[in-house]
Amino acid sequence: MKIIKTLLAIATFSTLSMAKSDFKSYNDMCENLETQECVNNTDEVKNLQIALNADKKLNLNLKSDGKWGENTKLAVVEFQKQYNILPAEGYVGTKTKKVLDKVSKNVKLPTVKVAKKEKSTSKCYSDFRKNTNMKKSFKVYKDSKLLCKANGRNTRIKIDVSEQRLRLFVNGKVALDSPCTTGAKRKFEPNTKIYRDKHTPTGTYKVREKIADKRSTIFGDLYRHGKKIYHGDRRKYRGSWKGVKYVGASLKHWMRLTSGGIGLHASKYVKRYPGTNGCIRLPYHVAKTVFKKVKNGTKVSIVN
Repeated sequence: MKIIKTLLAIATFSTLSMAKSDFKSYNDMCENLETQECVNNTDEVKNLQIALNADKKLNLNLKSDGKWGENTKLAVVEFQKQYNILPAEGYVGTKTKKVLDKVSKNVKLPTVKVAKKEKSTSKCYSDFRKNTNMKKSFKVYKDSKLLCKANGRNTRIKIDVSEQRLRLFVNGKVALDSPCTTGAKRKFEPNTKIYRDKHTPTGTYKVREKIADKRSTIFGDLYRHGKKIYHGDRRKYRGSWKGVKYVGASLKHWMRLTSGGIGLHASKYVKRYPGTNGCIRLPYHVAKTVFKKVKNGTKVSIVN
């Protein structure tokens, strides 16, 4: 009887240790970027490598070591091209994880603990500012109780270019403080080989337009037969347009500020220094929150 119980326990443990682990529950995976959206959990990356190796259409021979590197990134690019996930940039986001779940449905993957994003433990905003390097830190401050009171009419946004931070005010108090990335004073254009001033203009604006899932009509990638042939401003492309497909850059949770195309939007490329073409990039979860809490007409001040 004891032997039977022992065998059952071993079988149960084995089943649990190799239970199905859905990619949709994983953090997004990308290169070692300094953003809160790219948490490279070793177990998650290892399961990604196992799933990619199991895809018979690709015949890959990745080393399943759980390390995110150039080989894994290139394998993801091939996977995205195979399943027409464009643009194929090697970034494992929502669309890629959805296809990975379908492709690996017959593959037993070890269950992993999803890494949690860093959260501020500060009890009040003054404490957060006192203990945070505002110019370098990626920490985000949130006052949940204050955010619950936001109704669009009592909110305003302040963007500090010198600190590269965005603050959302509710009833005159800071409800959210997040890192952001504004326009670069000297932005290199690979296609023209020219440095141009792309700084985000200071001043007072209002949210003029809100689009949850917007694609840029100007900046993006050009593909011919599934192969990327150009990246950047489509107006400056000088090649043949025959057989070319344009895929605009993703601008999720878009909040327009000017008629000239300046606005706030989500991005996985949030740095601690100016680096955009003029827009204000925000971490995905921050952009989603701000998008929900403001309305058309909300005041936005950009200061330096």
